[in-house]
Amino acid sequence: MEFVSIKNLTLIYQSLKDETKALDDISFEIQKHDFVSIVGPSGCGKTTILSLISGLIKPTTGSISVEGKQPNTKDDVCGYMFQRDNLLPWRNIEKNIYFGLEIKRQKDKERKAYALALAKKYGIADFLKKYPNELSGGMRQRVALIRTLALKPELLLLDEPFSALDYQTRLSLCDDIYSIIKKEQKTAILVTHDIQEAISMSNKIIVLSARPAKIKAIHTLDFDESLTPFERRNSSKAKKLFSIIWQEIQDENKEI
Repeated sequence: MEFVSIKNLTLIYQSLKDETKALDDISFEIQKHDFVSIVGPSGCGKTTILSLISGLIKPTTGSISVEGKQPNTKDDVCGYMFQRDNLLPWRNIEKNIYFGLEIKRQKDKERKAYALALAKKYGIADFLKKYPNELSGGMRQRVALIRTLALKPELLLLDEPFSALDYQTRLSLCDDIYSIIKKEQKTAILVTHDIQEAISMSNKIIVLSARPAKIKAIHTLDFDESLTPFERRNSSKAKKLFSIIWQEIQDENKEI
């Protein structure tokens, strides 16, 4: 059974004056431990798909299932990472890592120990008593990921988590985040405007059309799993795929 199944998904936003179709007959499937990226023209509804999968909004028509169930924000199946790390400046790093557990009322000894073990495993242990303004942007995003992982989600929804970082930090953090997700055996869906980023991390890339978004193409990638995202970027295979996806998106931009 597919880990995530989306069938004939349509979303129409209603207002007092009119209605806007955001998504039109979207269907795709994701297997457990997949790393899937969604790319497409600006404003085509990429982040909206994440909101639907997490249960934050409901589709107009069609179906979504995660682990065979309809999305529900009360479940702990999904973990969300945003463009900003959203760390609380008045809390030290340790207390920021516990914040999700407190919201979910899961801050028991076992979960705290698990969060601290993650911090130690992924190089945060020496920073637990520091505050967010004492850390680099890349390190803050790593803390945000550990805070998310502390809730033990099976599916990570990544909404452009590297977009606020400088280019050099993005390259380094892509390697770090990819390694952590693979080691923790999570399924991930990444929304990004960066085609190279999508190619460097994914085993499947979904290309959306302009709004109302349809699926324009689905690319299955077969890179050697031992390659890091940085190593993927420099391969001839990545450069060829970049040209294909770039043209697919440019064709859509011309039609807007």
